[in-house]
Amino acid sequence: MTVTRCAVVPAYNAAKRLPQTLDGLLPYVDQIIVVDDGSSDDTALVAQRHERIRVISQRRQGPGGAVFTGLKSAKKLGAEWAVVVDADGQMEAERIPVLFDLLESSDVDLVRGSRLEPESGGDSMPLLRYAAGRILALPSSWSARSSIRDPLSGFVALRLSKLPNTLWRGFGYPMHLSAAIAAAGGRIEHVAVPAYYPQDGISHHGLHRAPAIFIALMMSVKARLR
Repeated sequence: MTVTRCAVVPAYNAAKRLPQTLDGLLPYVDQIIVVDDGSSDDTALVAQRHERIRVISQRRQGPGGAVFTGLKSAKKLGAEWAVVVDADGQMEAERIPVLFDLLESSDVDLVRGSRLEPESGGDSMPLLRYAAGRILALPSSWSARSSIRDPLSGFVALRLSKLPNTLWRGFGYPMHLSAAIAAAGGRIEHVAVPAYYPQDGISHHGLHRAPAIFIALMMSVKARLR
């Protein structure tokens, strides 16, 4: 099977919501790569539900490490483009063609789903995430040489030929990904996406993630200055 469009799903203790998420992705991609990032539940088991789903299990590395593992695997499969989708179903799979179409019809290398566009409904985001996004927008934009309006959004699609050689493994990795692609001459665009948070979803965010996000920001700055 020829693989052109691939979805990468970083998953950590996501067994409850993962099956629904994967079923929603199948109509829009050729291959799904689930990276089980050291889960202690049945994440890897429930992910094995379709021949077009590949499961990679690894020791806990963090969300950026799981995403990077999946993107490298997609590139090795020969895929041209990949979209990153959280396992908990907070992204609308129906928006995936919009991201891919922009990649395929232009010279854009990274399409970022932005929850903070006027039409995205970003005011429904949890206050802490909304405030973090607004605060980090300016330094993230400087690092990426481009307007980054929702720096912590992990709903992104990219041209895999622009995949950087390294990626911050912890929280905040979307900032580093944007800066690294920009540093290699890549072009970045945004698509408005809803800020949707399942009531029974599991959040791994909080103030305790601030050190990891700070490191991601510093790596972004380093990518700009190299």
